[in-house]
Amino acid sequence: MSSIMPIATLATLLFFFLSTTASDENTRKPYIVHMMKSMKPEHFSLHEHWYHSILTEATSAASTTDPSVFLYNYDVLLHGFAARLNSAEAAALESVDGCLAVIPSSLKKLHTTHSPQFLGLTDGGGLWSQHLNRGEDVIVGVVDTGIWPESESFHDKGLGPVPSRWKGECENGEQFDSSMCNRKLIGARFNFSVGYKSHVGEDFISARDNNGHGTHTASTAVGSSVKGASFNGFGNGTAMGMAPAARLAVYKACWGGPEPNCDDSDVAAAMEKAILDGVDILSLSLGSEIENPFYMDHQALAAFGAIEKGVFVSASAGNEGPFSDSLSNSAPWMTAVGASSMDREFLSLVKVGNGEAFKGSSLYRGPGIQNLPLVYDYCSNLGVDPHLFKGKVVMCHYHANSTETARLLKDAGAAGMIFVNPELLGAMDEPIEQPYLPATTVSFSTGEKIKTYVNSTAVPTATINPTGLTVVGKAIAPIVGSFSSRGPSAFYPDVLKPDLVAPGVNILAAWKEGGFQIDSGTSMACPHVSGIAAIIRTSHPTWSPAVIRSALMTTASTLDNRKQPIRDARTLRAADPFAMGAGHVNPTAALEPGLVYDLGPQDYINYLCGGFYNYTKKQIALLSHKWPACPKSESGADLNYPSFSVILKYGQRVQVKRRTVTNVGGDNAVYKVRVKSSPNVKVNVEPETLVFKKRSDQASFNVTFESQVEGSEELEVGEIMWKCIQGGTHIVRSPITVLWIPV
Repeated sequence: MSSIMPIATLATLLFFFLSTTASDENTRKPYIVHMMKSMKPEHFSLHEHWYHSILTEATSAASTTDPSVFLYNYDVLLHGFAARLNSAEAAALESVDGCLAVIPSSLKKLHTTHSPQFLGLTDGGGLWSQHLNRGEDVIVGVVDTGIWPESESFHDKGLGPVPSRWKGECENGEQFDSSMCNRKLIGARFNFSVGYKSHVGEDFISARDNNGHGTHTASTAVGSSVKGASFNGFGNGTAMGMAPAARLAVYKACWGGPEPNCDDSDVAAAMEKAILDGVDILSLSLGSEIENPFYMDHQALAAFGAIEKGVFVSASAGNEGPFSDSLSNSAPWMTAVGASSMDREFLSLVKVGNGEAFKGSSLYRGPGIQNLPLVYDYCSNLGVDPHLFKGKVVMCHYHANSTETARLLKDAGAAGMIFVNPELLGAMDEPIEQPYLPATTVSFSTGEKIKTYVNSTAVPTATINPTGLTVVGKAIAPIVGSFSSRGPSAFYPDVLKPDLVAPGVNILAAWKEGGFQIDSGTSMACPHVSGIAAIIRTSHPTWSPAVIRSALMTTASTLDNRKQPIRDARTLRAADPFAMGAGHVNPTAALEPGLVYDLGPQDYINYLCGGFYNYTKKQIALLSHKWPACPKSESGADLNYPSFSVILKYGQRVQVKRRTVTNVGGDNAVYKVRVKSSPNVKVNVEPETLVFKKRSDQASFNVTFESQVEGSEELEVGEIMWKCIQGGTHIVRSPITVLWIPV
């Protein structure tokens, strides 16, 4: 795929352009100054004293004591400090001995009653009842917009004492005090705002959630059981998180009320505090709108520090789909999660005057409308002719402010509306929340059919009925959401991303002010995986973050509830690995994966030393916090990852990858390989059989990819599957992608 190199270059240039043009000599903004910890001069007793000293030299003595200048000291996940600098001061600091980089602190964007049942977790014979495993005493840290502590989803009935290893706090603040924490919500911190301080006034100066996003993600991951939960009667049932017995620690680092943002310096400080407090899992439903290499991505740098401490990091892949190369959080040590649908629909039927009926979705609860005049309008300027819509059903194209459009149509006298989703969303008909009019949302293709009808008759009419209907078990699912960001990664194309997909469409979970809300996004998918990782950690407390990810990936499903290949909502064709990674998360299978691919921090360092873009030692030192000892050969450049992403230059015929698997199943296990590949790429695995005498035994194998063509602009896909033929029934699957790039 020839666009990989130019896109990476463009992303880098765009980053520098935006960073440079946004500042001047007189304007300060947050930067993170990364330091080589070992180079602290001996006459400084603390690293923070050293940082203040060099900041004094670069700015002025007075400014270093100003809390609006020196923001944070980092010493756990990152090494260095955050400060408000102008461009000249940043340049001066970058020339100081021991400084690795001075990087602008950018803003990150925030990227259920049924998903436990859909994922096979429920008590009636599901994973929870089979293994008595609900994430007991695992601590999940959520960095987000805060928490609504009074929500029923955070009750602590049935939970034992707070784990003794917990070192966190429940901080007092505006409309929030320490008594609001309990044995479920064991920690809540909020002093992570100085990087984004200009917008804090729109928010509670406390851990209280003024947006709802943080409450929603937290309850999705670890929410306690709540019977009779619904959003205005939709999705009624028992709401519960993936790991309802896990403990929750909240770190509010996203500010701004209804339209929050998250400053890098604040997020990094929150992640550091979470690690010091003792969390086991970090859930990050936020990320950049444009992918950056690890050395310019503070969240990725902090996440590396977390996995060094044994903490699993789950992150949203982004909502920039269906475009390729649109990922966020693609660093190899983070588990990037895309979004998929469930078999639950909020059904609303549209019937037009010629008798044709169409399926749509609606979150409007009320009576339907019968045989009213139907008009088609872009609804981009509703004030031109207010009489045009009076008493009619109006079909509009979906807008970013569609809820406001509904209100304006109501004011104009409209009787109902049909929203048509953009063509890019394909088959998706995600409903909007609006209380004004009987309404339905339809896919673009359905909208085109209705528009054809409107143009075919002098007096078109429409009926919208019924509304307020929740239907479970009828829809084909999962389907990869059109909005879910896609690979390949511009900076790590030889590592498949996203890693997998999880429910992220129309997810019902707790919200601010004690209610429940239906929302969609990879923000909703990420905490599903965070909670499932907590379940795995309960059963396997010694597993590394890489082993947990391996278990999730190699057991992921590639088939929907019809036993057909999972489809992409954009095209309704089979989803490729750049859309769904290894597949759809399968919690029951992930608990006992049979074989796993492990990785440690040094493996990632070796990969970057000899990887696809030949990063410099200074850039790699941002992760290692010391000058890396890179392998003399490039053998370490191939990560022991649970997937295979092959990048071939035009004319290159052969590439060999090596993998090592560890037996986490039974003794005396034998696995036989099965390969699926395209005619353009021959795949050979040696040896074809792996034998393990006991648990924890390891075995290695080589995979040779041999191109049968000079090159191709098409993505080639396949899979390597290890099937246990003795000592168990495990199937360990790894997806394959092959791309060609110009020489």
